[in-house]
Amino acid sequence: MPRRSWLLFTVSVLVASPAMAQSVQSVLQTTALAMGMESLTSIRYSGTGWRGRVGQNVSPDRDWPRVELPSYTRTIDFETMSSKEEYVPEQGGPVTSLVSGDYAWALDAQGQPVPQPAAAELRRLEILLTPWGFIKGAMAPGANPTMVTRQEYGGRSTVISFVAFGKYRVNGTVNPDGMLERVQTWVPNPVVGDMYYENVYTQYREVGGVQIPRFHQHQDYDDGANTPNVSGGDHAFGLETVSELQANVANAALTVPTDVQSASPPPVRVESQRLADGVWLMGGGSHHSVAIEFDDHVVVIEAPLNETRSLAVVDEVYRLIPDKPIRFIVTTHHHWDHLGGLRAYVHEGATVITHESNKPYYQEVLRAGPWLLEPDRLSLYPPEEWSEGYIFETLIEKYVLADRTRTVELHNVQGLAHVAGMLIAYLPDEKILIQADLHSSQQQAPNASSRTLLRTLQRLDLDVETVVGIHGSPVSLSSFVEFVGGGR
Repeated sequence: MPRRSWLLFTVSVLVASPAMAQSVQSVLQTTALAMGMESLTSIRYSGTGWRGRVGQNVSPDRDWPRVELPSYTRTIDFETMSSKEEYVPEQGGPVTSLVSGDYAWALDAQGQPVPQPAAAELRRLEILLTPWGFIKGAMAPGANPTMVTRQEYGGRSTVISFVAFGKYRVNGTVNPDGMLERVQTWVPNPVVGDMYYENVYTQYREVGGVQIPRFHQHQDYDDGANTPNVSGGDHAFGLETVSELQANVANAALTVPTDVQSASPPPVRVESQRLADGVWLMGGGSHHSVAIEFDDHVVVIEAPLNETRSLAVVDEVYRLIPDKPIRFIVTTHHHWDHLGGLRAYVHEGATVITHESNKPYYQEVLRAGPWLLEPDRLSLYPPEEWSEGYIFETLIEKYVLADRTRTVELHNVQGLAHVAGMLIAYLPDEKILIQADLHSSQQQAPNASSRTLLRTLQRLDLDVETVVGIHGSPVSLSSFVEFVGGGR
């Protein structure tokens, strides 16, 4: 199926007659007038709220963890499609994210720009998801909005729709009171495919002649109405109070730093490091994998980030260990940054090993659809084993992979606040421990997770010499124990 065929089909179904096109523009004009934006070119609003840590829930059936935002400010210039988002989380330093046209960047702790080219399109899309951005996007030349009506919000609501940047269908619902109540779209995500993205706007009030609502954002969805609840994460952002709003802000347009203009997404690099005979750390990025050779197959620990990263790791595995298939992929936990490449290994024919509690969610991830915005190999060429479900091995406390050449033990880490169902891998002959998110050589201070890891090693009486992290560099057990403080 062509990549955007569903969008083109939707457009063909909703093509408006001249009379309908006029009524769409009439609704847009009326809504713009009611929202006080007939002369609005830029806006800045400040308040307090919260942000969900998307993809980082403790267990798959729970919501995204919330981080309170005592300070939040966003400045948008609609004419240049630029945005500056600034917030200070309850714990941590200030965060500044910027976009202007095709360029995105952040500011580091010293206020210096850090290019983020891969984030530009989504940040521009988010401008169109604001109440004022949606109206302006739908009214822009060439937007060709369409309209339908339905019963919603206690009356007859109007849904206006247009396609942004040639691929994102953006729908806005105008409630019976004539105010924009909801904006929805779908964005590509390496774990769930075309991910639902929704902003809900309620409790409008006038500030300086412009209507501003309470913001509430969902990313992905919560299937809590079903039993069991497999996917609980969806609440992604809330702006609860607005203390200040300024329309037509002077100098709202951003100047793109020179370094940002010349930046491009870094290429995927896989740098293999031999840890022991037949054991390699697949580094070269922010998240690593570990390849372990057995007599007639290979086991890979961790499938992080996305398909592109995993396919590069797969290529390196076959370069180092030719003529042996990847039979198992072990995922330490379900967080999205560690799960984004899982589907690539399933397509490769690997069996997934995970904690029993993760299996229902992983089944949903592997069956999820559609994957039309950025199709992956599993969506384009689904194997028979995927459709029949013969792709899982699970454990509760311990699982052993062994043949005449090697043994690998998988253990559950109990009592973590970070995540439930966390696995570690232990190679007894090599005295190597492989873990994710529990300790990194880049850590500045010990935390609850690193202390829990040390207690786990002591409880299981594992004879470890080297601690290998999915983040950072391998460290000796002695340095890890000294860092944590002897388990105190």
